[in-house]
Amino acid sequence: MISSAQRTHRGYVRKHNEDSILSHLEFNLFAVADGMGGHAAGDLVSQSIVSELSQLKLGSNNLQCSIDKIKATLVSVNKKIISGELFDDEELIAGSTIVIAYIADNICSCLWVGDSRLYIFRANKLYQITKDHSLVQEMLDSGQLSVEQAQSHPKSNVITRAVGVDKELKIDINQFEIQTGDKLLLCSDGLYNEVSSEVIISALRQDKTDHIANKLLGEALLSEASDNISIIVIEKH
Repeated sequence: MISSAQRTHRGYVRKHNEDSILSHLEFNLFAVADGMGGHAAGDLVSQSIVSELSQLKLGSNNLQCSIDKIKATLVSVNKKIISGELFDDEELIAGSTIVIAYIADNICSCLWVGDSRLYIFRANKLYQITKDHSLVQEMLDSGQLSVEQAQSHPKSNVITRAVGVDKELKIDINQFEIQTGDKLLLCSDGLYNEVSSEVIISALRQDKTDHIANKLLGEALLSEASDNISIIVIEKH
């Protein structure tokens, strides 16, 4: 059995919320999309991704077929943005990150583009499943930055992949077994840039997904909350 809770908030600085979230319990499909490009652009991209994903009919009897459907959906939205089908303004540049968790037969398939993240909380430890497609992550990988330097780097918001930016969409995937008692956290950077790993762990120790989601959002809003904040908490019972 899977339970979930979700929250999204525009924060205190942005005028609009460009994030979109999906919790589809019938197929255990969850997604957080963080739009970019300004209101009516980033909004539209993230909403389009979530809308297309929500219409998928997935079956656990063929995991690869379901994964292929999810990938094809992202590629389709990417093509619509690049071709100008989504926007009247051909000069408009817009895109969105996306992180997806699809759970079938105790296997969690995580697909992502950009820097929205999926974490797993297991045996009182927090693990990051995704790896950011960002300039700072590339600098970390090459040894140009330390972890401490990366946390306060002025270009921490520069991403290297997004839906709607390049003609060829590169989607990363990570699959792992999900066990009873595991908790998953999908979130936009508006959460993890404002809240420390220690605070996230403390929240995930709580019993109910609703309580966890409320705690995480509350902690993010106690800070500057300069970005939109989106959170989905999932627990395997």
